[in-house]
Amino acid sequence: MIRGIYCALASFIAAHIFLAPAVLAEEDNYKLLKLQGHFARWSPIQSSETTVVTYAFANKIVHSKDARNCGAMQPMGKALDHSRISMRQFREEFTKATRMWEEAANIRFVEAATPQVANILIGAQVRGIGRAFTNVELAADRVSPGTRQIKRSLICLNPDMPWKVGFDGDLAAYDLRYTLAHELGHAIGLDHPSERGSLMFYKYDETQHDLAVGDMAGAALIYGAGPKFAKAKAKTLTPPTELADTNSDGTEKADEPSSRRSSFGLGGKP
Repeated sequence: MIRGIYCALASFIAAHIFLAPAVLAEEDNYKLLKLQGHFARWSPIQSSETTVVTYAFANKIVHSKDARNCGAMQPMGKALDHSRISMRQFREEFTKATRMWEEAANIRFVEAATPQVANILIGAQVRGIGRAFTNVELAADRVSPGTRQIKRSLICLNPDMPWKVGFDGDLAAYDLRYTLAHELGHAIGLDHPSERGSLMFYKYDETQHDLAVGDMAGAALIYGAGPKFAKAKAKTLTPPTELADTNSDGTEKADEPSSRRSSFGLGGKP
């Protein structure tokens, strides 16, 4: 879905505020989310501030008619019951997943007062398909040329699939923290990279307990470096010649979500 891109961590003056696009070297192993020719990100209230993203858990059935994924969600209870996981455990794993991204980038996750006002809504699918999906909806506002503000993200888990806390080698059941961290990556503007070795890769495995350097680099590019990634070596960047794929008549090509063929799902409403 996304053409590979990366940007200089050395040029944070622009990168963590307005997302300066650039071409991705394969070794960096990340991709930025691109919908209808636009990169996607949450924006801070002030450009110099930490980006704060709110979240909530569905407390009733919620319908989002225009969503590509997660169009109908329900409370997480049903998805957890048959796996003998409590909502308290689920919340703990979700919090640990948010901290992974907070350590990598200048972003913070705060629980919203109500699900209705949350930037990210998390729940179980009403009709179980796949394993886990994220839907990203863009606002009309442009953060900068080629980049638009995220309006809302939805994360939904299949209630019919087995879930677990921790790795045990059984790949039939997905670890909640790994899954939630992966879907949060989509919810803040990352897509699936082309190479294995990162948490954002489209296939689930149990070799990656934490964010890889590529995962952190992608998030730090968008939001600025967090305390953990600030120690990583900055990369050299080459700006792209264009921001979007175009047809022969000059109109933008519609991007097809890469995860339609993957273990994890991603969709977006432009």
